[in-house]
Amino acid sequence: MASPNTQQILMNRARQGATFDPYKLTCIIYNGEETVKRRREAFQRVEEATGTAEQSKLPAIYANTDRDAMYLQGMESGTAAFVDGIRYNHDFFYGLDQRYTLSNCTPYGLHYMMFIPTIELQGSKEQIEYWVPLAKQGKICGCYCQTELAHGTFVRGIETTATLDIDKDEFVVDSPTLTSAKFWPGAMASSCTHGILMARLIIKGKDHGVHPFIIPLRNVDNFKPAPGVEFGDIGMKMGYNGTTNGYAIFSGLHVPRTNLLMGHAKVTRDGTYIPAQHEKSTYLTMLHARTTIAAGAGFKLAQAATIATRYSVVREQGAGFDNGAEGASGGNPELSIIHYRSQNFRLFTVIARSYAIHFTRKSLSDLEESLKQIAATNDYSTMGLYHMLLAGLKAWNTQVAADGAEDARKSCGGHGFVLTSGLPGIVAEATAPATFEGENYVMYQQTGRYLLKCWKTLKAGKQIDAHPQLDIVREAFAQLPLTSQQTQRCKASGKAFLDPAIQLSIFKHRAFRLLQQCSTDIETAELNGTRPTDAFNTNQMELIAAARAYIETLVLSSFITSVESIRSIDSNIHAALSRLRSLFALTTIIHPQSYDAISFVEDGYLNFNQMRDIRLCVNELIGELLPDAIALTDAWDFTDASLCSAIGGYDGNAYERLMEWTRQMPINRKMNEEGGSCGVAWERWVKPALTPGLRAKL
Repeated sequence: MASPNTQQILMNRARQGATFDPYKLTCIIYNGEETVKRRREAFQRVEEATGTAEQSKLPAIYANTDRDAMYLQGMESGTAAFVDGIRYNHDFFYGLDQRYTLSNCTPYGLHYMMFIPTIELQGSKEQIEYWVPLAKQGKICGCYCQTELAHGTFVRGIETTATLDIDKDEFVVDSPTLTSAKFWPGAMASSCTHGILMARLIIKGKDHGVHPFIIPLRNVDNFKPAPGVEFGDIGMKMGYNGTTNGYAIFSGLHVPRTNLLMGHAKVTRDGTYIPAQHEKSTYLTMLHARTTIAAGAGFKLAQAATIATRYSVVREQGAGFDNGAEGASGGNPELSIIHYRSQNFRLFTVIARSYAIHFTRKSLSDLEESLKQIAATNDYSTMGLYHMLLAGLKAWNTQVAADGAEDARKSCGGHGFVLTSGLPGIVAEATAPATFEGENYVMYQQTGRYLLKCWKTLKAGKQIDAHPQLDIVREAFAQLPLTSQQTQRCKASGKAFLDPAIQLSIFKHRAFRLLQQCSTDIETAELNGTRPTDAFNTNQMELIAAARAYIETLVLSSFITSVESIRSIDSNIHAALSRLRSLFALTTIIHPQSYDAISFVEDGYLNFNQMRDIRLCVNELIGELLPDAIALTDAWDFTDASLCSAIGGYDGNAYERLMEWTRQMPINRKMNEEGGSCGVAWERWVKPALTPGLRAKL
């Protein structure tokens, strides 16, 4: 066995310095040792089936990059995960695939992420009993067909029609305009037998709005397209190229009447329309999808943090610096870049935010169960609240993940720009969820609208929903008589800013103030004669800031609660995560890239000296956390195959692997076969350009 090289020595040293056992934190992240064991077995099986476990071999996603090859890789990868879940009865790859990307990146992802849940949430008892077993046994494969060429977030604007033919007891599906073409649905173009279609229900010329239908897309025996559907792939995207996001144009697709999902609205044999008890019942699927999207965002950010942290340990730079840290060979010839404050500040900010997102999963899980209760009981009284929370958490989690992943990539310098680092792909995969299932600025507006309604309700002397997540709003309103009479000032100083109660009070104050100010500005505009829609539009950015501040307060609260629950499990892990929680809270206040950080200080709640104290606390926290950098990222338990990174492998062997993969690139293999040059380039372009006459002038 070869002796470890310089980079491996540095990685081993960094790993040995941890203050806690990362495996114990892994068991906390994944809810128990038994689950960790089963997950590892599932990942090993799938990686062996797809040939991705061997790290000396250039991954196929970097070797074969044309559209067809990437789709076929997605089919291979997705099929392996799909079959493994059925064969071994687990759901590890339902929401995220084996590379921790939202599973809609594979041809089978939406089958579990949206197709089955839509039937369960919106189907009748009979429909659930018929369709769900077929789907779970892998006898059919489904997708979700909602987005159109001209309509995405605005579901009410969908144009696709499903017109009832009473005589034949079936619906006829059509795309009446170019803009009504379904455009973007994942896996629709070439991978699914069935789909959930969102279309306008037309009976006897009357439009009853958008409803969900189960439609056949392909014959389950020969996979030929159903009559009346034109399919196609929309082409290469920034990411998610392992699946065929497609378009579909319908022209007379025939669907049985009983394929209308009738758990809420119904159509009888004689064409009688029975509306749902609540008009928003069709939105249950979107809300379900947002729980999955928001919950999965932290893993992509954690992957970027893991690669960047490992690379920062093994990358040495800057001879002559001496802060007590040694190079791999002793002395101080060069310093691991993780020891530079600007680098470890960036890295730990990203690490902290990945854990902050992860610790919202309990709230998201509770919301998911609440959606199931709504579907089961037809009690929609809390639907608006859950919609508000999921819109906000989806927006915050995905945007923080996207921005953090990009900063992690940049922190790796030039090597972070090459695809084989794994980081560009992760950035693309983290960026996509910030747009689909609701663009984030629109999501924040929806959160803000609900909060404004709550504020107005309280001002009118009425009660709002008793849900604990609205305690912040109730508390703010209860304090209004006091806060409106005197200027509020934070009284903390020094290390008091490490107190979670102090941190939460700062976040609450900001959320209170921004919501109250936005409400006042809109009301004032309306009193001065501005139309409500115009007043809302003019103050949109203020509303978005208020919504984001509210959600950020909930995120911090979840972080505090989750870390406190670990105190009795492992004191060392509790101590490390307490530091990380403080770092999250305080860097949100002082980070140069923090959203709307000025809102913490613009009203004077925090002063110059307090901001300086916070910066000193952050510096101290980073110093205390530095020994745990590798442990905090190892704890996510990412396999090397899931990271797919030449520079972020577990063993730290970044440079050898990067060169090994680079030599295997198809272009390099071909040049080697041709004697070290590209024959086509020479004969077709270079040689003619370098004519004797031109050479004389050069």
